Amino acid sequence: MARFDRTIPPGGEGKITLEMRTKGYQGEMHKSARVVSNDPKSPRITIGMKGKIWVPIDVKPRYVRLRGTVDEEIETVVNLIADKKDPLIMNLASVSIPERVDVKLEETEKGRAYQLTVKNKVKGEVRYAGTLKLTTNYPEKPEVVIRIAGDIRGLVEVRPKTLNFGRVSQKRFEQIKNQPRGMTRSVSVILNKGTDLKIEKTELEKSLFKVSVKPVQSGRVAQILVEPVFDKLKKGANQDRLKIYTNQKGGKVLEVPMRLDVL
Repeated sequence: MARFDRTIPPGGEGKITLEMRTKGYQGEMHKSARVVSNDPKSPRITIGMKGKIWVPIDVKPRYVRLRGTVDEEIETVVNLIADKKDPLIMNLASVSIPERVDVKLEETEKGRAYQLTVKNKVKGEVRYAGTLKLTTNYPEKPEVVIRIAGDIRGLVEVRPKTLNFGRVSQKRFEQIKNQPRGMTRSVSVILNKGTDLKIEKTELEKSLFKVSVKPVQSGRVAQILVEPVFDKLKKGANQDRLKIYTNQKGGKVLEVPMRLDVL
């Protein structure tokens, strides 16, 4: 935040006050502000402030991010180090998502350092978020709260997982018929591990749309272009399902629901 005198008389002095909010930060910080004035010699100047934010317990990393594929063991290790002379006593108080993660707290240096290990225990594809809470004997920092974010992906995934062409009026629908490319959408098939991805075939339950496969990154990413078959669409909700068959075990058939509403 900044506070400043908006008008300074000729030959006078003005004051600019910069305020740095340090909550949630630790270690070195640097902030800057740009000052714009009607001074013809220096219409724009930059001022800054920097410093080191002291915390009684240094937490690195400050967040737990569990990212990987379903066949991997995924864990993050957080180091917690006391930055004051008093011996540190730390305990695990709570975990908001115990069904998602295993958590272990170990003292690695008596009264000085702890190691927190957070491990994903979900077997399938999933995204989740939560927190864990540690208690300490330091009055300046009685609690340490660490956020957890999990993003466990399949060996093969499709993005987006649903394809919505939106809602169009009957009048607009008739206009688009003459410009079909304007309604083309795409989905990407991504191999998160390996380089041998192949799209063996695609199927549509109702054939309300038509598709074509376009390689983007050989063996890793393929793009499937989808456009409506206008002669088969009716007024109301037009729903179909795209099935994508790949050569990958565990991700052999991917499904993408599709929808286009004609009002």
